[in-house]
Amino acid sequence: MEENQKNEASVSEPKTTFDNSNAEANEQTSTTEGQSSDPSELILGKFKSVEDLTKAYQELEKFQGTQAKELGNLRQNASILGNISQAWEKEQSIRDAQNDLKAAAEKYNKPEYFQDPSFREIYKEAYLALGKNLDTDRLINLIDGYVSSRIFAYKQAQSAKNETQSAIDGMNFEKNNKSSLTPPKKRLDEMTPQEVDELLDRIL
Repeated sequence: MEENQKNEASVSEPKTTFDNSNAEANEQTSTTEGQSSDPSELILGKFKSVEDLTKAYQELEKFQGTQAKELGNLRQNASILGNISQAWEKEQSIRDAQNDLKAAAEKYNKPEYFQDPSFREIYKEAYLALGKNLDTDRLINLIDGYVSSRIFAYKQAQSAKNETQSAIDGMNFEKNNKSSLTPPKKRLDEMTPQEVDELLDRIL
């Protein structure tokens, strides 16, 4: 009776046999899958393997090379545009200067102004110094005032000179036959009253 119960127990218990190699493989697979899904286990928090990191670095270098080339092209284009802008501004300033000079020459086309080479030289120096800030009307007013004052001073000097000459010409000097340019042989304090009288007669 006891033997029959033992046999039944042995039959009812299932056989539990394990394949260690399959279990380890399954464990490694699950561990690998766990590592790939855990960001803390990724390289730099992004890459699953060194190959992925290397590939990403190569792509980054390629992208930076493209960016550097584009930046160089942009700088070159900016330099060209800057040169064009400067050339245009210079040409525009030359045109403005030509227009200003033409307008001034037409307005003051007179013998005492732009028809006179000396005036043109003065105006040229003034324009080179001041450029667009030169006020042509004010410059000419200043020049006219200066010239007028110089002319007035010259006329005043000539008038005074003429008056002096007229006064000299109006004087009549009669030559005294008794006069002599020979200086006296004695000083006045050494002369007698009679000698002083004779000297005065000769001079007067």
